Amino acid sequence: MAIHLVRHTAPDIRPGILYGASNVPVHAAEFARRIPQIDAVLPAVALVVTSPLTRCRRLADFLSMHGGGRTVIVDPRLIERDLGRWTGKLWDDVPRDEARAFEADYLDHWPPPVMTDEGPVLRGLNVHPRLGAGESVRAMQTRVVQGLEAAREIAEERDLIIVSHAGPIAAMVAYWLRETLRHGIAPTPECGGVVRLDEDDGLRRATLVKLEAAVETTAA
Repeated sequence: MAIHLVRHTAPDIRPGILYGASNVPVHAAEFARRIPQIDAVLPAVALVVTSPLTRCRRLADFLSMHGGGRTVIVDPRLIERDLGRWTGKLWDDVPRDEARAFEADYLDHWPPPVMTDEGPVLRGLNVHPRLGAGESVRAMQTRVVQGLEAAREIAEERDLIIVSHAGPIAAMVAYWLRETLRHGIAPTPECGGVVRLDEDDGLRRATLVKLEAAVETTAA
């Protein structure tokens, strides 16, 4: 079994906006350009597990139509990290004390929740956060890894395609390579990019797949 982690294509949103777990539109021209490139490097028969956010679900549905042997299921554990009150802001507009607190405690800092007339948005009991409640990187990785392992079990011997976001893909790469999740973990796909995870004799690999080249990272 090979696992292909596919990052959604570019959103149609102002560059630099922190959109996190919110729904944002897909850049239509970039989506059309990327679809055949993504499709060409993926197995024709596979289980496709996708984040429910539209930028991922739309891509997963197109992949299922292009490959007759691809079945799609949705798993909310693959949603992007919820950024709470930072959602919709530029990073430079995040209060400096909050930004410094996150940089000092990358894995366990929780962004502040959105405030409403009824008070702060509270975290729910489900596997994914209630939008606006905020979520730490470690909490995000915990649920994403649960989703990955559930997908591997469902896929059985089939190849697996997971359509998700930058944060969850980084979390899955770190878990696969048995590394601590950190800023800049490699390989990191751009929007519309694909990372292939496989294992041979206990050696795990994460390969950034491109049409013309591949960059590989290994872990024993």
